[in-house]
Amino acid sequence: MGYAKVKPRVCVLTTTPLVIHFFLKPHLRALAQHFDVTVACNPKNDAYLPPLDLSVRQVAVSMQRKISLLGDLVALFELYRLFRHQHFDLVVSVTPKAGLLGILAAFLAGVPRRVHIFQGEVWASKRGFMRALLKFMDYLVVKSATHVLAVSFSERQFLEEQGVTRPGQVQVLGAGSICGVDTTRFRPDTKAKAEIREQYGIPDDAVVCLFLGRLTADKGVFDLVRAYAECADSHPDLWLILVGPDEENIAPGLCALAGDAFVQRMVIDGFTNQPQRFIAASDFLCLPSYREGFGMVVIEAAAAGVPSIGSRIYGVSDALVEGETGVLVQPGNVGQLSAALAHLCEDGALRARLARAARLRVENEFRQDRVVARYVEFFRGLWRENNAI
Repeated sequence: MGYAKVKPRVCVLTTTPLVIHFFLKPHLRALAQHFDVTVACNPKNDAYLPPLDLSVRQVAVSMQRKISLLGDLVALFELYRLFRHQHFDLVVSVTPKAGLLGILAAFLAGVPRRVHIFQGEVWASKRGFMRALLKFMDYLVVKSATHVLAVSFSERQFLEEQGVTRPGQVQVLGAGSICGVDTTRFRPDTKAKAEIREQYGIPDDAVVCLFLGRLTADKGVFDLVRAYAECADSHPDLWLILVGPDEENIAPGLCALAGDAFVQRMVIDGFTNQPQRFIAASDFLCLPSYREGFGMVVIEAAAAGVPSIGSRIYGVSDALVEGETGVLVQPGNVGQLSAALAHLCEDGALRARLARAARLRVENEFRQDRVVARYVEFFRGLWRENNAI
């Protein structure tokens, strides 16, 4: 009489379902073919999101984004109890708070394999005591993990230079990124371009700059609006679209910063589950962020034949090849950013050249099926160290 083979058990942990919704669904579907998968997060964070629509077990935990001594202790105990009861073979954390609480709880609960994926460090753009505190928390994550991944080579270098990890301790899979790009979803789309422009009253001959992501100061949106205001008067065909959840209620301030004359050519929209349509409607993307593990939106735009302007910081510099697939500027330098906006607005031939190279690079290095397969094989390899699957 034969017996069904018991699948190893894995828990994937994030603070918010936003990360799952945008980045981890392909991994979870692929992992479910080899593992018994549980997803743990706080669904009250980003409650505006639609259901995850995944055929895996989902567990709610009370992790909060911000530091809360009592709340964090409660969440740590919840996770410890979950891990002790469920006997997971592997715990994988992705976001900073999930890494701190989840990997520590997994260590205390005796989970044999504990993996944290670094995706940008919160403390990278901070100063003083808060930087030191948050940096120490990441150090604790590394000490409590059995394996550490980073989503870009420049992030790995940053972690090593800052003393958070030892040289050679962090792995980067393939060319980097967390999930790569679905090139059947992110692609040139003339129909979506026409529909989005008609919806927002944008002329067909306008040059559209797109920001796509969380509307927060760390993403550089204030710098982008200031830079747009500087060059918009001399470039009347330039439009700016900002798309993403406004977690800090900064949209009114952005409109005020742009000024009355420019708001007429600036669009602010909220969360979208169809980012590919906005990318298709744009002529170039701008990510003037202060911190990124890997500029995912840059390679999503690249797949659609849209070049990018990005900050010259770790993570973004992996997603964008300067002068080949886009333009890099110093973070916080509004003058450089304004000049870059004007340059790409004026030079259609340059945009086309950058776009061709960007799309080719995605096809060669960042196709989603290949990136996800690397992650799944990495997790299976951890199990194979002592077991056969």
